[in-house]
Amino acid sequence: MVLWHHLPLTTVSWLAAVGRRLGGTAEITTRTPLSGGYASGAVEQATLRVGDRDVLVVLKPSDPVEVAALRAIAVVDGALVPRLLHPDPLVITWVDDGPGDPLRTLAHVHRHWSRNRPRGVPVVDAAWWQALCARTAVSLRGNGYSADRVEAWATDERIGHALAALPKTLCHGDPHRGNLVGDTLIDWGNARVAPAGLDLAVLRAQGSTDLTTYREVLPEGPHAAVEREWAWVHAHVQYLGFAADHLGADRVAEMLDEASGALARLGPLLRS
Repeated sequence: MVLWHHLPLTTVSWLAAVGRRLGGTAEITTRTPLSGGYASGAVEQATLRVGDRDVLVVLKPSDPVEVAALRAIAVVDGALVPRLLHPDPLVITWVDDGPGDPLRTLAHVHRHWSRNRPRGVPVVDAAWWQALCARTAVSLRGNGYSADRVEAWATDERIGHALAALPKTLCHGDPHRGNLVGDTLIDWGNARVAPAGLDLAVLRAQGSTDLTTYREVLPEGPHAAVEREWAWVHAHVQYLGFAADHLGADRVAEMLDEASGALARLGPLLRS
């Protein structure tokens, strides 16, 4: 099987389409593998010569969810994300690093897609949650940890009730530091339709607790407390597999306890 990133530079079929999107005829002048991501795989940076200017782009194998998410975000005013230039292979504009705050972009995306589902993006419902717990349990057991709590949480009624009650929107799903470049959110392959608090919980777990810029765009809703605790459970379960693979027993135990505590707080909130 011949992979697209192994083809001679003069034969790549996407160049003409990308050139049209950029307003001219595109020619590749440089092409460099990128590394550093948890699952970066065959990702490259390329320089395209378009007319009298150079345009930096990222090339990677197509991901249907990321393509769907980028198309959905393209219609959101105020959202800073890479521009989709070609779906397969995935060609997007390069983003330069620098200081910034991604919360405003998240707020614009969350507000625009509130209670709506972009085509092609999976929905976090009871079945999705159960599948996440099943994958996490496999990773825990494979690394010698107990998965009893996660397996019990898969069918926990508190999670089901929260997912039924909370409004959903388009979420990045994985806004960790490696996916934040200045003000811009990159790597939308884990996008999902879920309560907005999921993205905020992931940022909060990394120390980002000031939501001022977010709330300027999207004020707190009536179910904020329920959403906050549900999201804290979800975010910790979501990254437990990574912790089991890379971070050791103490961090796994800490994350399990954080999820347990949030779940305990969630129950009374659902009844109030």
